Amino acid sequence: MAKKILYSTVSNSGNKKFKIPKAKGTEKDADIEILGSDPDSDFVVEKLNIDGAELPTKYGNDDIVWLTNFAIKKNSTKEYINQPYKIKIAGLSAAKAAGKKILIVDGNSSSSVPTDISDKVDSSDTLELTDGVPAIGSSPP
Repeated sequence: MAKKILYSTVSNSGNKKFKIPKAKGTEKDADIEILGSDPDSDFVVEKLNIDGAELPTKYGNDDIVWLTNFAIKKNSTKEYINQPYKIKIAGLSAAKAAGKKILIVDGNSSSSVPTDISDKVDSSDTLELTDGVPAIGSSPP
């Protein structure tokens, strides 16, 4: 299981929209919009560190470059959401078109095995997820 190391708390531009800025290196900015929730819900998004998180470095024989790592919590609890949200990361559809795999490590799982989610990426660099604590990357880099 990957470690969850807090880098910073992300402010929002509305109760359900957040921008996760890249921290360094290969990371990319990510925009999140939480879907299907009642208007009284409050969400907290945390930017998690990629360094020291013990994320996998390989997918098959190919290296992985991690693009973002974050957590979404509901109502300021310590529990991660398990509800639909959209995430947009510039360049995902181009990476997919170039034959790269878009990967996720589900932080709610005890497994650190990357899963290929390339089929979920649409032409606007957006994908819909439900896991409230993923790391997202691509392979080969």
